[in-house]
Amino acid sequence: MNESGLPIIAWDDERPLVSLGADDWRIKDACEGTMIFGGSGSGKTSGSGQTLARSFLSAGFGGLVLCAKTDEPGLWRRYAAECGRESDLIHFGGSSPWKFNFMDYEATRAGPGAGLTENLINLFMEIASIGSGSGAGHGGNPFWERAMKSLMRNCIDLLTMAGEPVSLRSMSDIIRSAPIEPNCVKSEAWRNGSLCWRLLESVAKAPPGTPAGVDGPDVRGYWLEQFPILGDKTRGSVVAMFTTLAEALMRGRMRELFCSETNLKPEDILAGKVVVVDLPVKEWAEVGRFAAVLWKYCLQKAVERRLDNADGAARPVFLWADECQHFASRYDPLFQGTARSSRAATVYLTQNVPNLVAAMGAETNGRVLVDSLLGNLGTKLFHANSDRETNQFASELIGRRLQTFRNFGSGASLSIGGRAGFGSSANRGASEHIEFEVQPREFATLRKGGPENAFQTDALLFQNGRVWSGGGGTWQKIAFLQNLPRPSAEASVRQGSPDPRRAPAQYHPATQIRPAAPRVRR
Repeated sequence: MNESGLPIIAWDDERPLVSLGADDWRIKDACEGTMIFGGSGSGKTSGSGQTLARSFLSAGFGGLVLCAKTDEPGLWRRYAAECGRESDLIHFGGSSPWKFNFMDYEATRAGPGAGLTENLINLFMEIASIGSGSGAGHGGNPFWERAMKSLMRNCIDLLTMAGEPVSLRSMSDIIRSAPIEPNCVKSEAWRNGSLCWRLLESVAKAPPGTPAGVDGPDVRGYWLEQFPILGDKTRGSVVAMFTTLAEALMRGRMRELFCSETNLKPEDILAGKVVVVDLPVKEWAEVGRFAAVLWKYCLQKAVERRLDNADGAARPVFLWADECQHFASRYDPLFQGTARSSRAATVYLTQNVPNLVAAMGAETNGRVLVDSLLGNLGTKLFHANSDRETNQFASELIGRRLQTFRNFGSGASLSIGGRAGFGSSANRGASEHIEFEVQPREFATLRKGGPENAFQTDALLFQNGRVWSGGGGTWQKIAFLQNLPRPSAEASVRQGSPDPRRAPAQYHPATQIRPAAPRVRR
């Protein structure tokens, strides 16, 4: 109780979210991150995915859901209804009234880092990274990324120094009206029709000692000296890298969602709202990916800035991405390295490891980024899979141990000659070898759910640094129910956010199955 006599609500790290037989999967486990692998139809979404999603909702987490498939928004609508979170669910996109002007948000938000040019650039570059694997583009040559950053930096600084609001539209207008050859600067006609020139003239009048007076000459030098002498192909490539993405966000519905006003922001998620980015990639294609990654990065940065995450007082939030290969970006491994202390529970679902490598940029440093991301996700679930690399990865992750193999042999002999006879022999023995505790082939035998399996889908659960009570190792085999019952009245509150103290520890049944005994080799 506090001084007013009201109960103090906290989300303690040890609080159980899901019952796993003799063990519990707790808030602190969730905040270490989760990766779920499973082939198409393996039951990863309807099995372990559904179990974790509903546990977060029942516990009162805020959350961000990125959608790849067109049925996902409806799925989360059902989850929210069954867990008493209808009033907290917000669908961003479609015909909804919600809007998020991300440039204005970053420029005007609270905090000492608000409005910094580099933060605005990094926000835009993170969105751009999903279109070119690692984000460098042009075969991974970092020159192009540096050149694009320089272009954006001088656009933003010019607007800021001239006292104009920063927006994608104004940045595009500056680039379109910039001189493309040195002689343009001498042209009266060009000066009269160029927004770039008018802003530069305004900056030139800034008093000495002011930010515009100190940095203004560098900005003028870029636009009047460096930009005009770039080769046509070089300048065209750099400009195209910016305009390709900017135009996608400045047209039609995307302009309304991201370039008008702001009535929904990441801090609403920290306060308990569950935002579903209702722009599925399968329907909205590339712009759906841009929108999802934009929201993801802004939430990640907001989570890292939060100051209320000490002593279990902060509401945990989850970041959910089914078919996560569509939304993977190079900032994910860095974010996941500190997500636990920020009380953020990341859950990524995909079919296999190669999906992630291809999304991160296989021809550059995609493999390194994927290895880093997977290394920072503490819980891993492996459903039925036929991908060789993923199954090998799972076996190596679980590890090897000394195993005893029994062998048996028999033989018979028949002698023909001076005397007929018949003989037989048999031998038994045992040998010890260091072998995979779980062979890669075993992942192809896991149940995939459906009526033929009583709606139970199997998964092998691994958690770094934890020994499970059931099997005595870092992994155990779990059967997740696909047809989960609706929560009871005691498990959720139908009006508003659930009281986090009332979500029972064993809300979702999950049947523990002991690891099978080693097979006998003959």
